[in-house]
Amino acid sequence: MHNDAMHCANCGSERVGRFCPRCGQNDRDYQRSLPPLLGELLKETFEVDSRLWTTLKLLVFKPGELALEFSRNRRASYVSPIRLYLFVSIVFFFLLSMTTQVAQPEDRESIRVEAEGMKETDTSALLALLSQEQAQRAREILARPDSSFARMLLLEVARSVDDSSPASRVRVFLIGRLVDALHEPESMARQFMDNLAIGVFIMLPVYAGLLKLFYLRQHRYYVEHLVFSTQLHTFTFLIFTVLLVLPAGSEAGWVSGLIAQLSTGMMLWIGVYHYLALRRYFGEGRIRTALKFSVLMLFYSALLLPTALVVVLAVTVLNV
Repeated sequence: MHNDAMHCANCGSERVGRFCPRCGQNDRDYQRSLPPLLGELLKETFEVDSRLWTTLKLLVFKPGELALEFSRNRRASYVSPIRLYLFVSIVFFFLLSMTTQVAQPEDRESIRVEAEGMKETDTSALLALLSQEQAQRAREILARPDSSFARMLLLEVARSVDDSSPASRVRVFLIGRLVDALHEPESMARQFMDNLAIGVFIMLPVYAGLLKLFYLRQHRYYVEHLVFSTQLHTFTFLIFTVLLVLPAGSEAGWVSGLIAQLSTGMMLWIGVYHYLALRRYFGEGRIRTALKFSVLMLFYSALLLPTALVVVLAVTVLNV
């Protein structure tokens, strides 16, 4: 009996400790009463929570220190960088998709006046470019009131379509997607948010590559820069998540002013945090770090939007 307890029930290998060195299965036995089994599961759950809070505390209050811990190969006390990133980013994009609203133009009078001059626009050439389903959506948009912004925009597109020369495939595709967006703007906004998450995820290795170029003399491995990039993005998503759950503060008063100041301070803190993380992790002086931080942000900002748009278009094409 004692001998069976020291062997893995899954693969039969000799086991020393809780986990099998061959297949990794733990020594938990489910063939026993429920109370002790639940107690063991709760214990493991709280151990994971303790590791999570340790990770978050270091991530939030000591910029760059968590990345240093991974570079020192001290990983057992912390949650995996990619696992934490995925959890935080999923929460953020879920809340973002739930709170995103498509704004409609408020200047109804100017739209009404301009619509008077577009009633005679010929839409036959536009409808001929579209698929049967998109053409039906376009007709529904055109049947809306004259003051409808979607109708106005589609009429403007119709005026630019020339039926004497064939339109390129790219233009036909873009017009079709515009019709879809005007027909169901909320659905398109949700799709954009879903695909935006992929675009930001792609920026993790891109930003790590920029760090590798900017800190060549540090002789760090690329994976170290990737861990730093992942944790930096995780912190940014944490801040954005907090901003999403803050009350809107639409009413006048000291509470609204306090919320506005808090939101502004948190947005500014993202930049400060980034600078402090770079300085602690790479150990360079204030001026050199500030210069590299500024250029890194310039490159990152220039790459983020095009990357997100390319991903959105690529996913859209694949789904067509």
